[in-house]
Amino acid sequence: MNTPKISVIIPVYNVEKYIQDCIESLIHQTFKDCEFIFVNDGSTDKSKLIIELYLEKDSRIQLVNQENKGVSVARNEGISIARGQYIAFVDADDWIEKDMYQRLHDTMEQYQSDIVLCNMFGYVNGKQFISGYEFPKEKRLGIDFIQDTLWRHLIQKDDLYSSCNKLFKAAIIKDNAINFPPGNKLSEDNVFNLKYFNKIQSFVYIDYTGYHYREVAGSAMRSILKMNYFENILRLYQVDYRRYLDLKFSDEEIEKIRSEKLINNTISLIHFYFVPTPQLSLMKRIAMIKQMLYNEDVVGVIHKYYQSLYDKGGRYDQFILKAVKNQSVVKLYIATSYSRYRNK
Repeated sequence: MNTPKISVIIPVYNVEKYIQDCIESLIHQTFKDCEFIFVNDGSTDKSKLIIELYLEKDSRIQLVNQENKGVSVARNEGISIARGQYIAFVDADDWIEKDMYQRLHDTMEQYQSDIVLCNMFGYVNGKQFISGYEFPKEKRLGIDFIQDTLWRHLIQKDDLYSSCNKLFKAAIIKDNAINFPPGNKLSEDNVFNLKYFNKIQSFVYIDYTGYHYREVAGSAMRSILKMNYFENILRLYQVDYRRYLDLKFSDEEIEKIRSEKLINNTISLIHFYFVPTPQLSLMKRIAMIKQMLYNEDVVGVIHKYYQSLYDKGGRYDQFILKAVKNQSVVKLYIATSYSRYRNK
């Protein structure tokens, strides 16, 4: 059996409505030298059956079935059997452009890079947007840029943590036993990417949008009922980045960067909780917001870094920040309602 150039790992759990779009986008890639490893994580719908139908038609497709153990275990299982020189990840309810792996592979080969990164399409409330980056484009970026700029970005923002808009070297993953931590439903990508980025010597960013992230209607709010997103924000704030990255920054600088991210993420979540929904009463959402406003980490950080955050923001941002500092739910409700009205 020939060794494929790219192994694509797709964890699958109850996505019968979307899995066909995903499979079609994979098997019609212009880059043909791939294997597609679908790891069925105990689906109870027709997801497995749909994959089996394609399995008969395309020899590049593999299907692994396991009991429901979560996306991290499913991805790790895929890594363990992947034979490709490069590894990629796709979520089973998303899809990709037909030339995505051609573009990523050719860039990886051209620049002899340890990782290639591209943009993503996202969809919120029926509107499409592109998540891009302000890194130099189409250029091999070396260890100095990685340590000075890329690692700062990893601490400061969350937009680099998806595993799905990247092409990884299998040797780096396997030689360093890099995997996804089981049991952490919200931030499994974070740890994987931190470990991987700590082992690279170069990376390339291409200003090309190849991955489509599907926001299933109501999925975000339904997941709020099952998961505590604020708990995840706190968990990210409490990450010991020195455990994963050989950082040159001082402890004070790291603390400032991650503290400002805590406040920005908290404010984003406040905006989200104030969006009207029949799935969660206003009183319940207000209670969740109060929990955030009175959290000791949030209170401590906003008092310590209030002025630097205030000086960076516009008038609206400053109003929101002041309301958070003063724990004013009423002002936050008015401001976020006004923002939604203006952005209709």
